[in-house]
Amino acid sequence: MQTITERQIREAISSTGVTPGSLVFVHSALLTLGPIAGAPIDEMPSRIYKILRQHLGPRGTIAVPTFNFEFCDGCGFHRQHTPSQGMGVFSEYLRRLPDARRSPHPMQSMAAVGPLSKNLAERDTPSAFEEGSSFDALLEYDATILMLGCGINAVSLVHWAEEKVGVPYRYWKSFSGHYRDGRWAGHRTYRLFARDLELDPEVRVEPVGEVLRRRAEIHRVELGRGTIEACSARHFAAAALQLLRRDPRALIRSEMDHRSRRPRATG
Repeated sequence: MQTITERQIREAISSTGVTPGSLVFVHSALLTLGPIAGAPIDEMPSRIYKILRQHLGPRGTIAVPTFNFEFCDGCGFHRQHTPSQGMGVFSEYLRRLPDARRSPHPMQSMAAVGPLSKNLAERDTPSAFEEGSSFDALLEYDATILMLGCGINAVSLVHWAEEKVGVPYRYWKSFSGHYRDGRWAGHRTYRLFARDLELDPEVRVEPVGEVLRRRAEIHRVELGRGTIEACSARHFAAAALQLLRRDPRALIRSEMDHRSRRPRATG
C-alpha cells in the first residue's frame, strides 16, 4: 500500500500557497491520500492537524464543516456534542478538540480552532450562509479553502452562491426542534435552502474548478494516491456566482441524468 510521509504533507500544504497566520477552511477525505508511513491509521487526523497547526503558527485559524441534518428529521441538537456526519474524520477530530468552538446552526455548522474561532462561532443566523453568517465570514477574511484528498466537489461554500442567486432547484424550508447549548435547553428554529427532492438535483462543483484553473486561482499538488488543492474563498465565490448568474442550473446535471437516480436526503 502506498504511504505518505509527514514531510511530504508539510511540503504539499506549503506548495499550495497556504499562508502562515491565515484562516484555513478544510475539507478532507484523508484515506484517499493513503496512510502516513509508520503511523497507526487512527492517528492520521491528529498528525495532519499538528502539521497544519505548525505551518499556520499561533495567529492561524483552522475551521471545518460539521454538518448534521438529523435536526431536519426531528432529532434534537446539542451544540457541543452532536457529531458531524459525512464530513470526514478530520472534521470530527477538530470538532472534539477541547479548544474548538462550534457555530450554532444545527444543520450546517462549522467548528474552528484559533484566534478567529470565537468570531466564527458567535455568528447565529437563521441560514448558515446568509449575510453575516459564519460561512459569510470566510469571504470577509478571505479564507483559504484547503482540500485534503477530496477535490473541489466537496466545497460547501457553493451553497453560499446558490443562496445568493436563488437557484431554482432549492427552496427555503424552516425546521424547529429541541436545542441544547451548554446548560441552556429549549426550542429553536432555523432554516435551510433545501434541495427539491422531486427534481433530485445532483450538484457538481467541478465547473467552478474549471474556471479557477483557467484563471490560475487554484493550486494542486499530487500527494500519495490523491491530491491537495487550495484556493481563495473569495475567488471560489466569485467563480461560482459568475456561473450561476449566467445559468442558475450550471452546477447540476441535466434532467436526463436525474431520471435514473433515486431521491437523496436533503442537504
